[in-house]
Amino acid sequence: MLVAGIRTRGGLVTLEGGFLLPAPRFEPPVRPCPPRPPIERASATSPSRCRNRMDGARAAAKAVSRTGSAGLQRVLRSSHAVKNRESDECNTAATQFAGKVLRLTLEVLDGRRPPVQLVAVADPAVVAAVRTLAGARRLPGRGLGSATLTRVDVIMADPGTAEVCAAYDRGPRHFALAARIVRGRSGWRLAAFRVC
Repeated sequence: MLVAGIRTRGGLVTLEGGFLLPAPRFEPPVRPCPPRPPIERASATSPSRCRNRMDGARAAAKAVSRTGSAGLQRVLRSSHAVKNRESDECNTAATQFAGKVLRLTLEVLDGRRPPVQLVAVADPAVVAAVRTLAGARRLPGRGLGSATLTRVDVIMADPGTAEVCAAYDRGPRHFALAARIVRGRSGWRLAAFRVC
């Protein structure tokens, strides 16, 4: 059968060019709900209510029990907004620190800076590990050129700790590194570092 360029064959609907059309909707049509019986006549033997309609009083009680009163909802919304603002500021500070400290660490690994410059921003164990890596000159792709940080992603584990994953390039190749930064009294510090 051909109707305005559309063919049907075996239940499939195709255009003359061979393209398929979207399948028709097979959901049953919406049926109107039966009228509610008056409240005074409602009993255990009354006809069942429509499943897609909830009693108004029951719906309001469910909403209040789930979220509390209107005043409580207002307080929760305002405190949630403050929490989001603070977490955004914390995330921004962590991202800025992560970018700065990872560039510094890559420069130390390349031999363009001395490892002593990491002492102010990294834990002693990280400084020792970076010093060892820089001295061994066994970094992946070291012969391809200096490292250039290309991407930094920060995931806040809690307000004082963040996991960092980053990408850097050496010549035409891409490499990855991971780190953990923690916030102390003096600000953010590099607590763990892994280069691949």
